[in-house]
Amino acid sequence: MLASTPARVAIVIAALAAVVAGYRWWNSPERQVNQLLSDVATALSHESAETDLRALTAVASLQQHLTPDVSIDMSGGSTPIRGRQEVIATATRVRASSSMMRVQFFDPEIVISGDTSGTTRVTVQMTTRDASGQEVAAVYTVAMTLVMVEGRWQIASGRVLPEQGSTL
Repeated sequence: MLASTPARVAIVIAALAAVVAGYRWWNSPERQVNQLLSDVATALSHESAETDLRALTAVASLQQHLTPDVSIDMSGGSTPIRGRQEVIATATRVRASSSMMRVQFFDPEIVISGDTSGTTRVTVQMTTRDASGQEVAAVYTVAMTLVMVEGRWQIASGRVLPEQGSTL
């Protein structure tokens, strides 16, 4: 049985609304930044020891996610890492020297300022193995500055925030 004309119109309008909503979600800056974080976690994570070449190959994908003059401040008195190539070289050394590392991002607070800049504050959990093979997790809060370059969100800076003390 054929649907009535008003029902057909309602179906077409609902389908168009779904297409528009899907398009807006797919192109949303928040979804793109979440994908950026997922790609960074994938590039840094590994489940077994690797050679330097394999680590470099995995970490090389970070190039598209970092500005050329990116700055990473680990806090705690360490010297900030400056420049895309230095960040990639450091990430390669860390990945090659660890027997296992799992990086996960949780609860990103993404703020987009205009069309070409934004920030995110995110909880990062890094899980590694100690000498006895036990998994050890460390949790950090990281603030990042993001910029849109040639249609792609990139990390311009990252800073590990000091731990917040708790009061009872």
